Amino acid sequence: MRIALISMMNDGAGEVRLAGHPLAWHQLQAAIALACERIICLAEAPGPDLAALQRDAERRGLAFHAVTHHRALSGLVNAGDTLVAFAPGVLPDREWLSQAFGARAGVAVLPAEGAVEQGFERIDRERAWAGVLSTRGDAVEALTVLPPDADPIGGLLRVALQRGAGAVNVPDKWLDDGRWALVRSQPKAEQYQAAWYLRHVPAPALDRPASALAHRIARGVVDRMRNAASSALGFVAGGSLIAVGSAVAGYLGHTVAGVAGLTVAAALMAVGSALAQLARAGSGEKERSWLGEARHALLDLTLVAIAASPSEFEGWSVAFAALVLIAVIHLGSEAEAPRPLHPFSDRTLVFAVLTIASASGAFGLTMAGLGLLGLALRLFWPRASQLTRV
Repeated sequence: MRIALISMMNDGAGEVRLAGHPLAWHQLQAAIALACERIICLAEAPGPDLAALQRDAERRGLAFHAVTHHRALSGLVNAGDTLVAFAPGVLPDREWLSQAFGARAGVAVLPAEGAVEQGFERIDRERAWAGVLSTRGDAVEALTVLPPDADPIGGLLRVALQRGAGAVNVPDKWLDDGRWALVRSQPKAEQYQAAWYLRHVPAPALDRPASALAHRIARGVVDRMRNAASSALGFVAGGSLIAVGSAVAGYLGHTVAGVAGLTVAAALMAVGSALAQLARAGSGEKERSWLGEARHALLDLTLVAIAASPSEFEGWSVAFAALVLIAVIHLGSEAEAPRPLHPFSDRTLVFAVLTIASASGAFGLTMAGLGLLGLALRLFWPRASQLTRV
């Protein structure tokens, strides 16, 4: 069994938060990437962060144990287990760890020059410990001679080095770009936060302007939210309710109100989706595809309901134009869609244009025009793969 040992002791790093999560949460994600089956967390006392960490670990199928001192480790780690230990405050690159430590034991190291200045512990003249090690489970037996208030993770490092554990070199350039860091204060965490978000959740391109704006709004508020995932659900639920109300209003003949409500619903859902992405950032989890499809389907059906109003439009020509436009919206979201078609996949932007058009009495005509323009771009503009080959 592979077991991870992390710490939430009040040593300075335990209270630091990065991207809305304590540093122990980021180490938990690295442990999950390493296929650890059990998490042992050193903590002085129960608290909300510890409880949240346990819920996340158990939701992902891992056993979780919180202990107050190292003498409890011997009952949780067997000699044949592999123990992966994380130094308090280390922010590792989870993808690299899963490759470098995937099938071997060792001690992650950095060049002492530069790393020691950033707080990493020197282990010899040329190297510093990078804050992660993997060793045999029987190493915990050597900790029994330590006093109760000793640092067990530091003790495991000494045992691993005495046993001649192999060095696993972390790319030293990662200290400069923030992919690997030692964070033991909130100001330092804030220095790394922007680059961390940019690496894990890049902002949408400006050819989808409303989506880019929604991401920027979510990025501005996520750090002030205690539970961004729950807030994201609230945005999506609110947008869904407004979409249903807009469908009813539009079908009853209140076209301007219906399309305006649809625009608001799409904007709220876009912010909620961006918040959910930011809340999952660094965990390796992705949104279930059917959830995104369900949100988009609700917005699309709302547009059809508005266009099919029997009291506002005669026949099915406007409803047919809505269906064509919906097809263009989906075509614009394809990976190989031509770049000029990308704005058509931005539902908030499209619905905002339709809101302006409906206020001037050109709702059906504008939908038909946008649909025909989008189809023309899809058919006659070179695709991204064709431009690459050229």
